[in-house]
Amino acid sequence: MARGNYTHELAAAATLPAALAMLEGGVVSVLAKLVFDVSDLAFATIIAAPMFANLTSLFWQKLAHGRRKTRMLVTLQSMILIIVAGIAALPSDAIGGAVLVGLVILARCIVAGMITVRSVIWRVNYRRANRARITGKFILLAMLIMAAAPLLGYKLLDYNPDLFRLLYPAAAGVGLIGVIAMSRVRVRRERQLLDYERRHHDEPADDDIPLQANGRPHGFVSVLREDRHFRSYMIWQFAGGMANIMGNAAMLLVIVELAKGWGDHKFVVSILLGTSVPMALSMMSLPFWARLLDGWHITQYRTIHALFFIATQVGNWAAAATGQAWLIALPRATGGLMMGGGALAWQLGHNDFADRRLAALYMGIHQTLTGVRGITAPYLGVGLLAGWSTKSAFGWTLPAWGGIGADVFLITTALAVASWFGFVGLYFKIKAEGEKAGT
Repeated sequence: MARGNYTHELAAAATLPAALAMLEGGVVSVLAKLVFDVSDLAFATIIAAPMFANLTSLFWQKLAHGRRKTRMLVTLQSMILIIVAGIAALPSDAIGGAVLVGLVILARCIVAGMITVRSVIWRVNYRRANRARITGKFILLAMLIMAAAPLLGYKLLDYNPDLFRLLYPAAAGVGLIGVIAMSRVRVRRERQLLDYERRHHDEPADDDIPLQANGRPHGFVSVLREDRHFRSYMIWQFAGGMANIMGNAAMLLVIVELAKGWGDHKFVVSILLGTSVPMALSMMSLPFWARLLDGWHITQYRTIHALFFIATQVGNWAAAATGQAWLIALPRATGGLMMGGGALAWQLGHNDFADRRLAALYMGIHQTLTGVRGITAPYLGVGLLAGWSTKSAFGWTLPAWGGIGADVFLITTALAVASWFGFVGLYFKIKAEGEKAGT
C-alpha cells in the first residue's frame, strides 16, 4: 500500500501544482496589479487570502470527520481546477478585478481544506521516522512545478497580457492529471480511523506518539488550555508568522511597483523575484530541513529555522531602505530557504504534540491561528509601507496617510527576534523536563 500510495502522490505532486501555482499570492497578485489594476487594498487581500482562509480549517476538520479522506480530498481538488479555469473568463476591468479577488479567496479556503485532509492522510500513511523525508519529496516536486510553471506561463503575458485566458485553462488541464492520480491513494487503516471518528471509542495510538493523558477527544480551547507546550509553540509561531506575512506582503508590493518600470520584462521579472527564486531555494533546502525534522523535536528545529526569519526581515529593510533593486534578491533568497523548512514544519510540526487520533484537530488549530494573523498581517505590511489615500477601494473615506516606508521592516525584524527567543526558551524547557523524567 505504501509503495502504491507513494507512486500516486508523486504523480499528483508533479501535475496538480501547475494549477495551484496560478493561485499563489506572488503569482496571481502580479496578474491582478498589471492586468486588472486592482487597488493596494485588493492586492493585500490576495496576499492575505491563503492565511485568513485557514480560519476555515476547523470547518473542514469537522466536515472531514467520519468521511473517506481521499474522496473528500479529490472533491476539493476538482473544485480548485474549476476556479482556475474560470479566471480565464473574467473581464480585465474593475468588475473583473473584484471577482478575481473573490475567486482567489474562495480557492484558498478550499486549499485550506485540502491541507487539513492531506495532513490526516500523511499522518496515517507514513511513520514518524521517515514522514518528513517522504512528504518532503512531494513538497519538493510540487515546489519545482510551482516555481517553473508561472515563470514559463507569465513570460507569455509579456508578449500579450490577454494570453492569461489560455494560460489558466491549460494549467487546470494539467492539474486534472494530478487529481486522477490522487483518487487512487488508499488510507492505511481507514476503516478503524473512520470508526473512531464516528463513535469516539479509544484505539491504540501509534507506538511513537503517546496518548493524551485523558484519552478523550479535545476541542480548540481545551487543547490550548491543557497542552501548555503546544500553546507556547503556537504563541511564538504566531509572532514569527506575523513577521513573515507582513514582510512578504510589503516586499511583494515593492517588487510589483518597481516592475512597472521594467518594460517588456515586467511579468517575468516579477514572477522571478516574487515566486521562482524563493521556490527554487526552497527546493534546494528541503532535504536538509527534512533530515533535521526527522531527527529533532519541532522546538529544537525552530531554534535554527527561526534565524532565517530574522535574516529575511533584515534583508527586506536593507533593500527597501536603499532603494537598490538588486538587493531584493538577497531577502528573497533567505526567504526561500526559510520557506523550504517552513513548508515541512508547518504541515508536520504539530504531530510532535498530538497523537494520531487528534492530528487533524491540532492541524486545524494551527491553521486557524495562521488565519487569525493572516487577517491582519498583510494589511499591516502594505498599509505601513505605502499608507493610503483618502478613499479606499470599497468607498470608505479615511484620512490620508503616507506610511512609514522601509521602516515597516524594522517592526517585522523585532517580531522575528522575539519569535526566535521564544522557540529557544521552549526547547530548553522541554529538554529539561525530559531529562528530569529520564526520557
